[in-house]
Amino acid sequence: MSEQLQAVTKFLSLSESLETDPAAYAQVLHPDVEQIEYPNLLNRTLQRRSFQDILDNIRAGRELLVEPHVELHRSQVCADGSVMVEAHWRATITSDIGPLVRGQLLAAQFCMIFELKDGKIIQQRTYNCFDSF
Repeated sequence: MSEQLQAVTKFLSLSESLETDPAAYAQVLHPDVEQIEYPNLLNRTLQRRSFQDILDNIRAGRELLVEPHVELHRSQVCADGSVMVEAHWRATITSDIGPLVRGQLLAAQFCMIFELKDGKIIQQRTYNCFDSF
């Protein structure tokens, strides 16, 4: 497995486990990382997150989700060193929030593009297609 793909799969594993230890993420995320989430059913506007924002978002996820799971369908390291990933994600909602109700399964298809610098993720662009809810 390439160094780039190892960094990406480690990040996805940390995210899936809802890990919140900054030191764990510092191993795979560049300090200047930018995570871009394009509009979708949950976030109607473009979201841009820094290293700290990513951790805050995962902390929020710990309060709202149980049994998150990421299933990779495809991954490709490109000639420029970027990594493209297609995955299916799902988790169960722990409390009512907006249109979501406790116990509801939330699922989405993800396409993610990762750019790396110095062996760490410097940018992640995510296109989420959530199942209707």
